Order: sequence, then C-alpha cells, then structure tokens
Amino acid sequence: FDHVQQARRQPGSTFKPFVYGAAFENGARATDGFIDQAVEIPLGGGEVWRPKDASPPSGQMMSLRSGLVYSKNTITAQVMQSVGPRRVANLAQAMGVRQSKLEEVPSLALGTSPVTLKEMVASYSTIANNGNYIEPFLVLRVTNRKGKVLETFQAKAPERAISLGSAQILIDAMRGVVDQGTGVAIRARFGIQADVAGKTGTTQDNTDGWFVMMHPQL
Repeated sequence: FDHVQQARRQPGSTFKPFVYGAAFENGARATDGFIDQAVEIPLGGGEVWRPKDASPPSGQMMSLRSGLVYSKNTITAQVMQSVGPRRVANLAQAMGVRQSKLEEVPSLALGTSPVTLKEMVASYSTIANNGNYIEPFLVLRVTNRKGKVLETFQAKAPERAISLGSAQILIDAMRGVVDQGTGVAIRARFGIQADVAGKTGTTQDNTDGWFVMMHPQL
C-alpha cells in the first residue's frame, strides 16, 4: 500500500496556503487583516460552523501574513469567506491536488478534505517553483543489466498555477512560520539554521500531524 500516492489523510492546516494564496490572487495584500474574533458561519439547514483555536480570540486586528504564520483558524475562516470555497479548491487543484476530491465547503479552509502526500508535496513545490506546477515523476530512466538505456522520462512542461507575486508572498509568510510561528521548533529544537519555509498541520486530536518544509534547493 503506497502511503505517498494512495493514502488519503486530512491535511489540516497545511491546506491553509491555498486559502491565503487564493486571497492574494484575488487582490488581497499580506498586510490586509481581519479581527481575531469568534466566527459563526451558517451552513444551511440550521447548522452553524464555529471554527476555534487553541487559545481564545484576542479581539485584535491580525494581518493575513500573521494569520498564516500563527495558523489562526478564526482568521483563515474569514479569509475563506472573502474568496469562497470554489476559488480555493480550484487553486489547490491547479497547484497540485489533482486526484483527490475537494469538498467546496467553508471547513475546507482548515484541511478537512483528505489528500495524498504526493499532492501536498507537489503543491508546495509549486510555491517553491515561483508558482509553476511541475508534475512529480519517479523514474528517470530504465536500463538493462548491461547499462543500455531502454527508456528515458522527462518532466512535463511547467504550468503556471499561481502568480509569481502570490507565490513570493506565500514563501515569505511560510518563512515566518519557521522563524516565529507554529514551526519554530525547527530552529529552536532541531537547530536548523538554513533558509527554510514550511507549514504545520494538526487535525482533530492530532490524528494526522503534518509538517511540510521547503528549501531553495529542496
């Protein structure tokens, strides 16, 4: 059983870059903000979604960049409301989530639709690659026992999935995740000092715990 290409797990907050990316593509700036407050989103049929964080809302204005750096659910839910689930799902698909079905509902913002590890790595690679999606491939060449090359494989042409500007804003915010946000253990505990960017993701009761990290060469 292939845990990279077959296993589908909820990505949790590692899905949030798609939400903020959609906002940036829609004209929002990293310095734009929302108030960190209790959020109630009607779902129809009398149901209401109330996203919460580990700590109570501060009541303070928080920028979009800080919302991603500190992985604030209340801010992310408001960003999702401003751009809409369909736009977020379409961007995620363009960036690399191309096999898994994404439910176009508000809670998609917090990574409730299961995806594969390959899809998430491909999507983060799109960010690192200045917004260009390149389909990952595993086999470079096939040779026989004498070393004769029987077949070679090459990457397909890059596809523009998100603008260069939006990709750079995301990289900057995801550097902040490591430098001051939810991923500070990368530096404080593990001592990694390189230029890295990433995003944490924790689902209900830490059923799925994610961390996806990027480096300029990796």
